[in-house]
Amino acid sequence: MNNRRAQIVDAATVLISERGYQSTSVDDVIRHSGLSGKSHFYHYFKSKEELGYEVLNRSFERFTERGLAILREPMIDPLDRLGLFIDSLVTSMAARNCKGGSPFGNLAAEMADAHEGFRAKIDLVFERWASQIQSLLWEARPRLVDGVDAARMSRFIIATLEGATLMSRVKKDIALMEGIAADLKRFVFFHVREGAQ
Repeated sequence: MNNRRAQIVDAATVLISERGYQSTSVDDVIRHSGLSGKSHFYHYFKSKEELGYEVLNRSFERFTERGLAILREPMIDPLDRLGLFIDSLVTSMAARNCKGGSPFGNLAAEMADAHEGFRAKIDLVFERWASQIQSLLWEARPRLVDGVDAARMSRFIIATLEGATLMSRVKKDIALMEGIAADLKRFVFFHVREGAQ
């Protein structure tokens, strides 16, 4: 990505995280990215909407590199990977003092009803995330009890993590997310066969 374009996306990511998409103007992004005017912005992006999509894509790429990479680590047992992934989300939220929350959950809450393009793109993000967890659960299937629906469980895991992130953000208390994460791990291990721990 071009340095100037990346600079614009970085500025927009911070602003959207703090204020939301609708409360972030192109002028705000221009000011925060150090551009000299709107013509520079429109050289790189046709619209605020295109920039918003890029912010969403970039956020998921970073999430994939840092977070979802844990789910694909072949040298670690699949269920241990899932536990490490859950812990990494708690650690990330604690490092931000429960501020910001999930960029995907935030945009979903703000834009899913207001903008069909964002709704579709956010849906795709959640589907891609769910497929990573589903693949991990499929890999762990010999250890899981019969009848585990990996697709359904993957969606449940994401919904629980997104909810925990939101609740911790509102409460400003990481202990809340830590407790939910511990309960989620217990729920997953409830589906492990006896003797396969």
